[in-house]
Amino acid sequence: MDTYDSKTASRIVGVSLRQLQYWDEQDFIRPSIKLAEGRGTKRLYSFHDLICLRVMKDLAHHGLSLQKIRRCLRPLKEHSSQTEHPAESLKYLTDGEELFIITDDRQKILAAIERRFVVSLGIGNLVRELDSQAKGAVLGARRKRAKSQRLEEKRSGSA
Repeated sequence: MDTYDSKTASRIVGVSLRQLQYWDEQDFIRPSIKLAEGRGTKRLYSFHDLICLRVMKDLAHHGLSLQKIRRCLRPLKEHSSQTEHPAESLKYLTDGEELFIITDDRQKILAAIERRFVVSLGIGNLVRELDSQAKGAVLGARRKRAKSQRLEEKRSGSA
């Protein structure tokens, strides 16, 4: 399983390091691999954490309060143990005030559609986008380590 430090997670998700720290401190989304243990320690995030972070970012961008977003993250976290990308089937609708999770319950969907919606957030596309960005970040880090290793070997060989 790949892990992502705060700097990498920040770049992939598109939020500042300070935003990640704040969301962790406020217990919105905490890194599931390794929590910060004081000044100078690294937070380590899983891919599922990146999904939750991106959903949080997108919903906040569309004007939802942090309390409503917290409620929306519960089903996302509950789906996390079901499959490799468990949340891909989830879809949220919002009008900036209310948040609806689209389910197989036809009555809930019809009740939600009667309202005016501003945004529809499909988690599947978000997961595929993050997966691509995360793979690129991991590959880039591996290349950087390999290059550093080659330079070190070159220096020690010429000494």
